[in-house]
Amino acid sequence: MDRRTYVSTIGSSIAALSLAGCSGSDGGDGNSESTSTPEPTYEVDQEAPARLKLLSVSGPKEVAFGDTIEGDVTAVNVGGEPISGDATIEFVHSESANTEPQTVTVNADGLASGEEVSHSYRVDAEYAGAWAFEASSDFYAVDDTVTSTVSVLPKQGSTGESIELASGVQATVSDMTYEQMITYELPAGERTLGDNTAHAIRETVSDNILLILSVTFENGTGEAQTVSKDDFVVPESSFVSQSAASRDGTNAVGENINPGQTYSGHLIYAVPKAKVDDLTLGINLAEGSAVADIEIPLQSPGGFPEFEMANIDVPPEDVTGDEAIVEIEVENVGDSAGVFKSILEFKTPDDPGIFAGYSADTWYIDSDGPYTQRIPAGETRTIELVTEPDSDRRWDYRTTPFGAEWTFKAVE
Repeated sequence: MDRRTYVSTIGSSIAALSLAGCSGSDGGDGNSESTSTPEPTYEVDQEAPARLKLLSVSGPKEVAFGDTIEGDVTAVNVGGEPISGDATIEFVHSESANTEPQTVTVNADGLASGEEVSHSYRVDAEYAGAWAFEASSDFYAVDDTVTSTVSVLPKQGSTGESIELASGVQATVSDMTYEQMITYELPAGERTLGDNTAHAIRETVSDNILLILSVTFENGTGEAQTVSKDDFVVPESSFVSQSAASRDGTNAVGENINPGQTYSGHLIYAVPKAKVDDLTLGINLAEGSAVADIEIPLQSPGGFPEFEMANIDVPPEDVTGDEAIVEIEVENVGDSAGVFKSILEFKTPDDPGIFAGYSADTWYIDSDGPYTQRIPAGETRTIELVTEPDSDRRWDYRTTPFGAEWTFKAVE
């Protein structure tokens, strides 16, 4: 005879994790709503071997980073023989495969046919993002009503606060600014004449702005640590690898910090202007996760600078003397003051000869730059660019930004 027993679990105090319990997150109103869920059911097959079925996992649906998650698990033996050995459920961080799962043990050893077991568990919300309880192969089945997921909300930080990174290095965001462009230093001799050092300009597209964060790192660990861009995330932005000239330190990413050393540098991101009112700097503590564990709200700027070329006065076609001067009138049509930066590039189509030290039809950067000027909103300033071209040949010039180009011949 086929001996099967159809049973409905007694009591409704144990609900699915995503539907039961109160939120452990900061800043909530303390109330958490639960909705009714179908009670798990099972059949006991007396002719079958021991079979453990997971009936429910209860607990909060939302907690804060660093909280302890507490709840209950219930399982039943739907087979005809006693269970041999305990069973395990893993609490898995869905955001990163590199995070070690936490294990919940279900004390099922010796569980008789048709008998249920229920007991409490405790796991830690080690990282932000989605977590899930996953039953091991010790279980014959998992009831359809089990929806064992939990959302861990990031911790809220602040500028000026020292935050420990995954490496153990302490990071403190001390200042932040928004700029339309930055200048960065090129290696000596790159795009210059001789071994001079030149600067290039990194601009953003019109609907973006550059966010520059000043950060201090203190390595209190016993070994050297390298700052990784994966430690930080600014949502909907792109990381800028260049270092901003005239800033303290360099772009911190890739910087090697020895034990006991303190280093100050900066992080730069191109961010959409439309997002700056709700901008945060995220700190990632879980390797491989794109979800921030700690979020630092960033101050919204009062407006943005926006520069336009109002006029340009270039040299005549024939230039005599040692200098060629270009005057550019730059207007700030934005609603905030900003620092305008410009560089001057030049080339000659003429063959300079083997002793000249430069090549024909190659753009070089004038090493006297960058030329900078702070321009209040709604005002215009004149930027003077001065160059000293070799005589008796044609020269092509252009400016960055704006891309204005002109040609003249230097004569003695």
